[in-house]
Parts: sequence; C-alpha cells; structure tokens
Amino acid sequence: MDGRRAVKLKYGAALLLLGTLAMSGYATGAGPAPRWHGVSDVRQATETPAPAGSLSPVATDADLRAALLGGADVPSGMSPVATASTHTGKVSVGGGSFPGCPALEPMTTDETTSAAVSYAAGAVGPYLTHVIVRFPAGGAQDAMARLRSTAASCKSFEQQLAGITVKFTVAAVDLPAGLGDDAAGLRMTGTTDIGISVAADIVAVRRHDYVVWLNDTAIGTSPAGLATKAAPVAAARCGQRLAGC
Repeated sequence: MDGRRAVKLKYGAALLLLGTLAMSGYATGAGPAPRWHGVSDVRQATETPAPAGSLSPVATDADLRAALLGGADVPSGMSPVATASTHTGKVSVGGGSFPGCPALEPMTTDETTSAAVSYAAGAVGPYLTHVIVRFPAGGAQDAMARLRSTAASCKSFEQQLAGITVKFTVAAVDLPAGLGDDAAGLRMTGTTDIGISVAADIVAVRRHDYVVWLNDTAIGTSPAGLATKAAPVAAARCGQRLAGC
C-alpha cells in the first residue's frame, strides 16, 4: 500500500470514528420516534405540566433552546453541525452507547426534557456539544452521582466503534469553582489499532433540577479542553435564561 492511500484510509477511518464519537446532538433510543424542533421552527410554545414532584418552574422547548450556547460563545472557526433541538424522554446524548462502560450512558430518563446543539471546527473536529437536561425533583443528583462514579468504575475499557478497536482510559478532571450546586468532569483518552488517538471531555454541572452537559471530542493532535473552557458561560446562561436553574 502506497503512502497516499494509507493516508486516505486513515483519514476515512478518522471520519468514521468521529461519526460515532462526535456527540452531535441526539441519537434516538428505543421506543417511539422523538419529538424534534429545529431552531428554524421556533413557534410559540405551549407549556406542559411539570414532571411529578418537580421543584423547578416549567420550561418550554423555546426556553431550553434559548439557554444553549450560540455561535458567539464558541471559539472562532466553529460552526453548528447539529441545530438546536428539544426532546422529551430518554435519548442518547454524548456519543451514544458505551457497552464497555455502562456508567457513561447519557443522563436522561423517560421523565426528562432536554435540548442540545453541536459545533465543529472542520470535518475531523474538534467537536463541542452543549445539552441542557431538566429532571424531576431529585433526579439530577442521582444522575450526577452515576457520572462521577465512572472515574472509579471504568478506569479503562475497550470496544468497537465504526469497526475500529478503541481502548479508552477515563479519569476525573478539575473544573472551575462556583459552576453550580454540583459539578463533575471526566476525560476519556482513546487509542486505536490504526494509529488514531481520540480525546473526549465530559463536563456536567447541576443547578437545582437542571444539568448542564458539555462534551468535546478531538482526534489526532487537537487538544481536549473545550468543554471545560465553555462550562462557566454555559452554566451562567442556564441561570440567566431558565427560572429555577
């Protein structure tokens, strides 16, 4: 195999891997098709009853989308690759299924309402996704505890993604102080059998019944850390735009 063909194959593999890991918004789970709304289709939203026992005021779909990061909040050169959308119920947020580490499954349930948007700087990233999840009372604390446990329960695992074997290590990362009532940060570092490296950071901030979720994905030499840098702005916007956050 000549050098140019090897480079093309590696580039194609990187795109496939990013297609699986890029965390570009939502991937639907089992059950009925999700209820989608794009940013170009923002209508006057009708408020629906809050989940039983919830302490936070009801937020409409439009409210949730308005609290997401906009183009002016992300680094220069990043463009939206998944438009802001909302969904009620359990969805896959942040890279889909990780059978090698069940604790990394997204923090949504049948009772949550969430909104997400993703940005990318080119085809091979880095990518940045911002999600806001509204839980019934008490649910956000449990979700944060499960995510934080990942640093101990999944220090390393291996799985197939897009036909590529990826070996991941997971470690806790430090976050800025004062983001909310609770915060957790994780860094996933992956190596592959084709010489492609992957780095992904997950940052989750609980503010009352809301969780502000950010994650970035980078391949090759692109550094991780976008999620951590965006966390203060994302957390502050939740507090400014959503009553009860």
